[in-house]
Amino acid sequence: MKLLVFHINPNDRSAHILKNEEMFRGMGIDVTDVYDHDLLRGDLKKSDALYLNWFENIDGGPAYMPVLRFIRRKIQLSRIRRSKIRVLFCKHNRFPHNVRYPALSRNLYLQLCRMAGVIIAFNNDADPDLKSLFPAYDFSEKIRVIPPLNYIGVYPPDPDSEIYRIAEKYRGSMIVCFIGKISSYKNVELILRAAGELKNKNMAFLIFGKPVTEEYRLRLEKMAEGLDNVTAFFDMVPDEEMQPLLDVSDILIMPYDKRSASNSGTGRLAFSYGRTVISPDISSMNLIPEELIYKYHYDSSSEHYEKMLEQLLRAYNDWQTGPGMLRSKGEQLLELMKRDYSQEVIEKKYMDIFDALI
Repeated sequence: MKLLVFHINPNDRSAHILKNEEMFRGMGIDVTDVYDHDLLRGDLKKSDALYLNWFENIDGGPAYMPVLRFIRRKIQLSRIRRSKIRVLFCKHNRFPHNVRYPALSRNLYLQLCRMAGVIIAFNNDADPDLKSLFPAYDFSEKIRVIPPLNYIGVYPPDPDSEIYRIAEKYRGSMIVCFIGKISSYKNVELILRAAGELKNKNMAFLIFGKPVTEEYRLRLEKMAEGLDNVTAFFDMVPDEEMQPLLDVSDILIMPYDKRSASNSGTGRLAFSYGRTVISPDISSMNLIPEELIYKYHYDSSSEHYEKMLEQLLRAYNDWQTGPGMLRSKGEQLLELMKRDYSQEVIEKKYMDIFDALI
């Protein structure tokens, strides 16, 4: 079987996609990377299926760019339809993040769901999510729930990392970490607000990630000014720093906006390296035993901060009782990743899909 796997651009090498490709090749699938230009000009008829991740995301850049991306995506989908190649659409989120033109995003999202032979979802909320967005359509027969692969071993250790020297100045404090690309739906502002409010406690915050715009970076830097309990690195995190960051952290925090987010690669990364998290009750976190994470529910943006702060203080109280309590939760989460998110488990689910396509 010949499978095309779409990448947004050659520089955006998602660990999720790369791990899937490695698994597919191990299953005997002939995998080829494709990019925007391939979907506009390449010969799609020579392949059996096309696997699309984040294809519905069109935001970013100047105000005109989402419109241009939308037009390009529509042309690409028209070529895909005419080629009669089978489409596997991976549904990562409830809805694209930070949309400036919701009608365009909704139009593209709906067309993807209609064209797809299979909609791959990470959790059981995919069907109600799609029904709430597109009440006139029923995509339930297309949905296949396949958890994403764990991230165990993706990032190697680096004992000489500068991260260990940074963490040394916070010795004796609970270290709370945020890792990942910083977009507005991730609400890093709430973390900085909490850091300012909790600076009298033995709690430190590491915030590592590149903001989506320069204006956003400047705003966050201003918020972080004067906070001695915060170390912020507002840039792309090198792969060699990922494992050290996880190693020095007691807990990760991810106060995502529930209106768009349903899955968290950061959460899966934390669990894969034996760390627990503070998170709202997005779909992927609802699959995790509640006693192993610090999960909260909020009904409005104004309520979000208070609910996050409650869980942050709950984790802090547990850490004060004994730092091993957080590590114990993390170790159990690591075992969960090994058991339910392993390649052996996920491979079988994909093989069932590929067998049906063949």
